[in-house]
Amino acid sequence: MGGRGSGGGKSGGGGAASKKIPTGEGITDKNELINLYNSISGNSNLSVEQRVKAMHDIQERINALDAKKAADLKQKRLDALAKARAKRAENKKNGVKPEKKEKDPSKKKPKMSMDSTVYDLKSELRRNVDTDGYISNSDFMSRDNGKFHTISVRYLGKWKNPSYARDEEDYDWQVLHKSSGKQIDKVIKKISRASGRKITWGTSEKNWIDIDIPKMKGD
Repeated sequence: MGGRGSGGGKSGGGGAASKKIPTGEGITDKNELINLYNSISGNSNLSVEQRVKAMHDIQERINALDAKKAADLKQKRLDALAKARAKRAENKKNGVKPEKKEKDPSKKKPKMSMDSTVYDLKSELRRNVDTDGYISNSDFMSRDNGKFHTISVRYLGKWKNPSYARDEEDYDWQVLHKSSGKQIDKVIKKISRASGRKITWGTSEKNWIDIDIPKMKGD
C-alpha cells in the first residue's frame, strides 16, 4: 500500500509540474505584467525553480516594453527635430525671421519684491501724474489675477468726453488726456526697470485705470 501511495504522490507531482505557468505572453500592458510578476513571486504552489523561470520570462517582457517605449520616444524626438530643421530651412529660404519667444516671467527672479513694487508704483503715480482732485493710497484697489497682481485706481490723471459725446453728462467711457497717458507711461517704464517686471496698464469703463504686475519667482 505504501508503494501504491508513493506512486500516487509521484503522479500528482508530475501533473503539477506539467501545468502551464503564465509568463505574460501576449500582454502589452506593463502594469498587468508587474501584477503577474508579483503574483508569481508569492505563489507557494510553485517550486522555486518554476517561480524563478516564470519571473525571468515576465521581466524580459517588461524590459522589452520599456525598450520599445524608449525607442518610440527617441524616434518621435528625431522626427520633431527633422521637422523643425526643415521648417527653419524653409523660413530662411523665404526670408522669414523666427519669432522670439518670451521667457516665462514666473521662472525669473525680480529685482524688487511685489510689495515694494506696488508701494513704489503707487507713490510715483501720485507724485508724477497730474490729477483733477486728490488721490490717496486708499484709492488704489489690489487683487490677485492668477499670473498677475492687478492694481486699479479711479480718476487718476485728467479725463474728458470723446468728441461725439462732448455734451453728455456722467459719460461712462471718458478718454484719458494724452498728457496723462504719457505721465503714466513714464512711471510704468521707470518701475518696470527698477523692479525687473514687465508692467502693463490700460483704461476701462468709468475712468478706471488697471495696472497688471506679473508675478515672478518668489512671489
